Amino acid sequence: MRKEHGMTAAPNLPLGPLTLQDVTALAEADDRHRFELSEGNLIVMPPGTLGHQRISGRLYIWLDGKFGERAFAAPGVKTSDNDRNGRIPDLVVTKGDVKLDDVWLAAADVLLAVEIVSPGSERTDRWLKPREYADAGIAYFWRVEPDGTVLRFRLTGGAYAEVGRDPLDALLAGEVPDLD
Repeated sequence: MRKEHGMTAAPNLPLGPLTLQDVTALAEADDRHRFELSEGNLIVMPPGTLGHQRISGRLYIWLDGKFGERAFAAPGVKTSDNDRNGRIPDLVVTKGDVKLDDVWLAAADVLLAVEIVSPGSERTDRWLKPREYADAGIAYFWRVEPDGTVLRFRLTGGAYAEVGRDPLDALLAGEVPDLD
């Protein structure tokens, strides 16, 4: 991508829907943005705020303490059987070991997806992503609200049902819940 008059110019994109491979190539050329794909349509997001990054870091360290090499910060997750849908949760825990050279995890390999709600992502993090994660069969979804409340959900009958709600500091002061 090149910068023109204070704005980033769009690269030459293929005509028609994009694929996860196209998004991977874009991300390799631009480390200032995060890219997701919905039905082949590109979604461009700025990096998280410092507060967002702080919450993500604290949760990652806490989850890593229990799940070790199964915890990942901001990986790509393929949310359908085709290559036209992929999201980047703030954190995931996988069901087992995954190939570390993969860019896009299969949803079947993801046990928990975590989203931290930020200004500009409220609807996506509260409504769109949970629906996609549920449809993809991800067993657990956690959402961190701007006030620091962590809502925890478990997939039941094809939809997420709330199983817990805690202030972030109280959650981090306790043991990591069992997910397996």
